[in-house]
Amino acid sequence: MQIIDLLKQSPLFAGLDRKALQEMSDALVLETHRGQCDILPPAQTVERFYVITRGRVKITRSNGHDGRELTLWLLGPGDGFDIVSLLDGQPHVVSAWTLEEIETLSAPVSAFREWLERYPAFRICVHRYVAKQLREVTELAGSLALHDTMTRLAHLLLRHFDVATSAGRAGVNLISDLSHDELASMIGSVRVVVNRLLARLKKEAVVELDNGRLGVVNLKRLLRHAEAHLAGMRKPQRERSTKA
Repeated sequence: MQIIDLLKQSPLFAGLDRKALQEMSDALVLETHRGQCDILPPAQTVERFYVITRGRVKITRSNGHDGRELTLWLLGPGDGFDIVSLLDGQPHVVSAWTLEEIETLSAPVSAFREWLERYPAFRICVHRYVAKQLREVTELAGSLALHDTMTRLAHLLLRHFDVATSAGRAGVNLISDLSHDELASMIGSVRVVVNRLLARLKKEAVVELDNGRLGVVNLKRLLRHAEAHLAGMRKPQRERSTKA
């Protein structure tokens, strides 16, 4: 597949004409990176910008004292990183960890900044992409502060819910085959807690594991778990208004 065709599959380049895509493709380098490695140390986030064409990358923050990790974003084909350093020119203290062998298109950050200035359509795409990532990290922060662990897990499964699976069952897209450690890092928890919660959801016939892949088999019950915490928060408010 040509680089131009790969760019067309990314939301970062939607709407750009062929002339702009051709100029960009001439500057981009197609690379393969091995799995289970950090491919973008913080100091290098100001040097190159990457667009994923195959595979998945998790963007994480870690606690250097106890090794605990929080996944800020799980990126797949079409996603780019590091968007923060691209915009503010400062190193971003995160890790970009490959979950399997991946392919990327990359160019110097300076080239991407020049394209932002030259092509309004590209600038609009990047702004929309930033808004999407900002919304995701805002939802993550709110979830960590306001929801219990089961609710956070239910919300995670719903965010990645995918009804189009080969087996005709509901899947969970990018996270279907992730380990419980990886799932825990996405909701600010630990593996033993996720093990227990998934066992409970499996017992309730909400999810199932098929050849190591996680699938949703009862969406209504999963929605009830996602809404339970919010219902608990609303109830005291209704009771107070009734008493008043």
